Amino acid sequence: MVKRWIIALVLALPLPAVAQEVLLPLQQAPVARPSAPKEPAAAVRLPFFDDFADGSLDATLWQPVGGAVATLVVSPLAPTVGVATLDALDAEGNLYPQASTSLFPADTLVSMPLRLDSLTAADSVVFSFFYLPGGGYGNLWERVGDTPDPQDSLFLDFYSPQDSVWVTVWSRGGISVDTLLAATGTAWQYVMLPMADARWFDSAFCFRFRNYASLESSTKPGKSGNGDFWHLDYVTIDRGRDTAAGPVFRDVAFAAPAPTMLRLYRAMPYRHYRAADMASSLSVTITNLFSSALATQYAYIVSDSLGNELYRYDGGFENAPSYWLTEGYQTAPMHASPTVAYAFPSMTAPADYTVMHIVREGTAGDGHPQNDTVRYCQHFGDSYAYDDGVPENGYGLTSTASQLYLAYRFDLAVEDTLTAVDVFFNRALDDGNAAVPFYLTLWSVADDGRPYEVLYRDSERRFPLFGGFQRYVLEVPTVCSGSVFVGLEQTGSDYINIGFDRSLNTSDRIWYLTGTEWQQSILSGSLMLRPCFGSAATVGMPQADVSSMHPTVYPNPASDVLHIEGVPDGSVVQLFDAQGRRLATTTSHRLATIALPSGLYLLRIVAPDGMVASSRVIIKH
Repeated sequence: MVKRWIIALVLALPLPAVAQEVLLPLQQAPVARPSAPKEPAAAVRLPFFDDFADGSLDATLWQPVGGAVATLVVSPLAPTVGVATLDALDAEGNLYPQASTSLFPADTLVSMPLRLDSLTAADSVVFSFFYLPGGGYGNLWERVGDTPDPQDSLFLDFYSPQDSVWVTVWSRGGISVDTLLAATGTAWQYVMLPMADARWFDSAFCFRFRNYASLESSTKPGKSGNGDFWHLDYVTIDRGRDTAAGPVFRDVAFAAPAPTMLRLYRAMPYRHYRAADMASSLSVTITNLFSSALATQYAYIVSDSLGNELYRYDGGFENAPSYWLTEGYQTAPMHASPTVAYAFPSMTAPADYTVMHIVREGTAGDGHPQNDTVRYCQHFGDSYAYDDGVPENGYGLTSTASQLYLAYRFDLAVEDTLTAVDVFFNRALDDGNAAVPFYLTLWSVADDGRPYEVLYRDSERRFPLFGGFQRYVLEVPTVCSGSVFVGLEQTGSDYINIGFDRSLNTSDRIWYLTGTEWQQSILSGSLMLRPCFGSAATVGMPQADVSSMHPTVYPNPASDVLHIEGVPDGSVVQLFDAQGRRLATTTSHRLATIALPSGLYLLRIVAPDGMVASSRVIIKH
């Protein structure tokens, strides 16, 4: 149920407006949910195993139905990296059509047929898995996802080909992780089920996980959305297993995604990168699911886009303690916090680097190599990013005030022109947040670290756009240096629902204002808001041409009319907006701009002899 597990901070008096920071579950999946190929795969033979280590559903193991999705979600004390998630979103990433405040069937995760026809109960076939309710545990402001209510259940069904029916063999009513921790001492719960019934030993046996969910209505537009999360990991079926052995596997693995190599950011403009931006060490999460310590070796390798190895870190051998004895991960510094004695080279163009982390038991490795490697793509483009590109929640402010201000700090190593801002808005139920107006705004940084003077503010209102990151081009490109706050001024108190990524905590850089005093965020995560510099805003525009023709275009910025001089008579003048759409064509040396909205445009001039020249112009009323 989408409840008020909302993380809120109520501002103390004497502020005239009562304000809250609010986090909500998503109403729509941030990325398309992948489907398996339509061609049926061959029936699976034992052992069956999937720990979703690469953040996807294996098409040879799972049928392309049901709406469940695999992700590299951040979750507490996960057995291994990657989980499968069941929630209230369908295969298209939208709330199910039947979604309501009453209980409704939601996701299913259905296996391919398994060849169990040559087995019997005497073969000691055992089905096992880990599960975790959504919502996390511990401090409220650090929790990820939504806790299912008692009636919001998770089921495991086995299919009996003989009877052509699904049989529920296990279920779990909605419960919080805190409750499970108090009762069992662990967050993730382990389930082992002996498969002794003769009905399962068939060539067409299948199994499925499914969940029931419910929504809570909200009177605030933009708030109603996805909830009732269940996470699954390490789904295993094999013969010759002892149920008394418990959750013990000879498996050394990563238990979290690969980290960024940068000190502050996940990505940054290539022109801004300096060696000082490199992290001094990395945080790597390695687990050992065996009953005792195992000797492991660890390394990471940095490669360029062509696959050329640029640097290799060798962490040598360390003993990895048992996850079950320590209830934790590897702590040896050479493996858990490897140093960074490497710096990416200076760049003159956008570039991508791959950082591959590898862990092995001994020298030969173990039986599950898929969770022994994780990769990170270090991107250098035109924008800064704290987030990983996938929101786990929606962020917004609620207040009795009519003006809300949200500011996000970025530190620049070089002076550059900020030309656009990329923002990821979550789509709310019935697009309830699509009509929330805002103005892009920039602030300088005060001596005490708070937002200070307004450096830029839109003159025209903007509105949330959906479908991933959307680029909002500044009406007037603004030169920035040092530190700057990038954000928005929101008109009205409706919930705007910006994507919020929980994998990196930058709450010390998020500030908001609803009264007379700026307040620092207490929520653990990162806003999905990225400032773009230099030519970033011209994506979609025709590119500027190199030409011996040097037109003079004035005034720039223009208001009513734009004059073009220094071009031959008969030249064709074209005006494009920031999305690359042609708005006007003329052979005159004058172009009326009074009817055009303020913003950044491209003027393209084609001379009668075919010579081409371009100029970027600003229209401001």
